[in-house]
Amino acid sequence: MRTRSLIACALVAVIVVLAAGARGTPALAEPLTEQVAVDRAALERAVAAYEAAQQRSAEIEAQVADTTAALDAAIAEQQRCESYLGVRVAALYRSGEDSYLTMIFTAASLPELGERFDLLERVARQDALAVRDLKDARAQAEASARALLDTQAEQVRAVEELEAEVVRARAEFAASEAALKQYEERRAAAAAAAAAAARRAAEERSATAPAPAQSVTGTGEWRTAVASHYSSTFTGRGASGEPIGPYTMMVAHKTLPFGTLVEFEYKGRRAVASVEDRGPYIAGREWDLGPGVVRALGFNGVHEVRYRIISR
Repeated sequence: MRTRSLIACALVAVIVVLAAGARGTPALAEPLTEQVAVDRAALERAVAAYEAAQQRSAEIEAQVADTTAALDAAIAEQQRCESYLGVRVAALYRSGEDSYLTMIFTAASLPELGERFDLLERVARQDALAVRDLKDARAQAEASARALLDTQAEQVRAVEELEAEVVRARAEFAASEAALKQYEERRAAAAAAAAAAARRAAEERSATAPAPAQSVTGTGEWRTAVASHYSSTFTGRGASGEPIGPYTMMVAHKTLPFGTLVEFEYKGRRAVASVEDRGPYIAGREWDLGPGVVRALGFNGVHEVRYRIISR
């Protein structure tokens, strides 16, 4: 959304230039002509429509950021619980049941026996809490991921509406060629600066990101794969029977169960999707990204993406 903000700044600058130009004409000393009144009304409508679309887009972006943060926290808690329980299972396997009986029956006195029973009870209670926390973390991760499905679909709609307002505003400003040229120059410069910033951020994240270490049966850890995509205007039904439209947050995979939630990252942008179709069947490709995911990630072509399994 940083690019949208820069575009907004450029557009507002053009609006100010045009408004100032309108106020600076000799019409200040003369009665306003009918055409000047019409032009000013059109300018005000364009400004109001653009600001409304920009506000809606910003609100949705904030919702996406909050939900993504909740998803990251839930997955971190899930991994912590899994790590603890993995250590406990390994310890139980090595020690066996006899070790607990030995601990009880080798107590030298009743007070010592009571202390050992208390210790075993605390260990059992801690294990039970870890299992409960793991279930809660998995439920929270799935809930956050499903919330992102709808929110990100709404986000891509809002972004397109914002871009449509830019197009309509440009049509309103077309009467002033000089202002339109200035707007285009500022927009190109802003887009170039935003793209450079996004590349730098992606490089920094890649430099600090842990090496992918997940099989497709695991959860939580990031790994990489090659993805292609559906057309952004595709409509139809997936192999799961679910309808697919231009904003559907779905993907195709050859083997993962339908309904599996997966989070993707591409050039610093992230999106959650549900497996609802089968494919791709071209060698070397693991994912086909659905229309909504394509829009959310700004994805085009065949590229490597990062992904992690949220829930199955």
